[in-house]
Amino acid sequence: MIEIDKPNPFQILELPVHATNQEVVECGQELMDLAETEEKRRLFRWAMEQLITKPLTRLEYELYECPGSEYSDNDWEHFVKMNKRNPIDIHELAKQISPPDITDFDLAALIEFWVDGMLQVEKPDIRIAIQNTPFKPEIGPPPLEIKDVIFG
Repeated sequence: MIEIDKPNPFQILELPVHATNQEVVECGQELMDLAETEEKRRLFRWAMEQLITKPLTRLEYELYECPGSEYSDNDWEHFVKMNKRNPIDIHELAKQISPPDITDFDLAALIEFWVDGMLQVEKPDIRIAIQNTPFKPEIGPPPLEIKDVIFG
């Protein structure tokens, strides 16, 4: 039966759920040998025992483990190993490149970009003009016309 107060043994041993008993024993022994405290050593031993000696408990832990869980990222570790130091020496690269010159820039394009930016007009906000009028328009009946007076 699963012990609620302890984490999943697969998580403790950092093994996938499809690990064989031999892989569990090898990993558990290695972690027990490298454990810094007696408490960690007991935890690794407990995890190993849960997975090896109790098949039904192992099945329960397998069912409660998230699908596709992996506790080591081999792709990332390979990337870090291959790119541990920067392959480009920035100082050496800076020595080889000359500073930009006026001929490196397209002045016509820069001027056009600058002028276009100056000529853009923002959309006006007319709410301010409507809300702050000096007089309030009143909406009432339309004024009388002659035909209304004559024909009633």
